[in-house]
Amino acid sequence: MALVDPDFAEWLASEEISALATDAAIEAKWGSIAIDTLISSPLALKADAVAEAARQLAFRPGPIAVEKLSVPGKHIGMMGRVLNLTANVAGYEAGVDVFILTADETEQPGRTVFVVLRRL
Repeated sequence: MALVDPDFAEWLASEEISALATDAAIEAKWGSIAIDTLISSPLALKADAVAEAARQLAFRPGPIAVEKLSVPGKHIGMMGRVLNLTANVAGYEAGVDVFILTADETEQPGRTVFVVLRRL
């Protein structure tokens, strides 16, 4: 059995760093029925956790749609990224930021089919 560096083992066993982000407008609107989310990530610094909490809070207010879009070209590497997509589809004419959940290059030849999250 391989030995683990004691400092690394201590870090693995330590409590995770947390950051709380709140939105007064959402709290005022939804009160006690507003949802709380907790997401774990491998961030090592408190400042990074604070920035990530703010990024997630900015994306979350309001409803989110799951949609499927076909775009020209091969873009499998876009999974997990935020892109600004423009398409001849309702809501996308002027371009909109979406989070790419999946990218399938096999469904349509020469195209990538994205499943995305879009704020409404």
